[in-house]
Amino acid sequence: MKSIKTIGLFLSIIFISSCSFSPIKTAPLSTYTITHWPKKTVVSQKTISARSILVTTPVASPGYNSSRMIYVMIPYQLKSFGDHRWVAPPAELLLPLMANRLRATGYFHAVVTSPFSGGANYQLNMQLLTLQQEFLQPTSKVRLTIEATLLNMTTGHVIASRVFESVVSAPENNPYSGVLATNIAAHNVLNQIARFVVKNVRKSSLRR
Repeated sequence: MKSIKTIGLFLSIIFISSCSFSPIKTAPLSTYTITHWPKKTVVSQKTISARSILVTTPVASPGYNSSRMIYVMIPYQLKSFGDHRWVAPPAELLLPLMANRLRATGYFHAVVTSPFSGGANYQLNMQLLTLQQEFLQPTSKVRLTIEATLLNMTTGHVIASRVFESVVSAPENNPYSGVLATNIAAHNVLNQIARFVVKNVRKSSLRR
């Protein structure tokens, strides 16, 4: 009886060892970015001012502060795709795009991004409120919502603050289609923010 138990234990160890070393097929991780650069100037402004602006890294609301790709199938319930990720948290990906939009306006003498230790006339702060692919209708949609706040760094006062949103239908109901829709939504929202910034900087300059 003892030898039977010993043989059984030995066979169990071999089975467990073979399972631990057997290859487990897992789906490869796919990573995506947001790089919808503008093809033309977003604001008609030929005269470059002497003003400079600092664009800080957007702050992401809870649930949207990681590289996970968020989707929604039930209102208010956030889920993430297991095999699909952003290359970095979306808030970080939006920073260079926003700076490039402001440079494309041709309005500012300099557009810098954080971290930056020098001085600037204005500062643009953004908060990523929502970035999700919504499967609530037959055709999924991507919702991107950003709050933008423009500050006068000389006075420390808030010049203007506004929430911008873009909802774009995805070509298909899959993660990659969500990536395509996200790039379009980012292009739409950041262009709106660029116009918002230039408009309010010009207004504040006229008040002096």
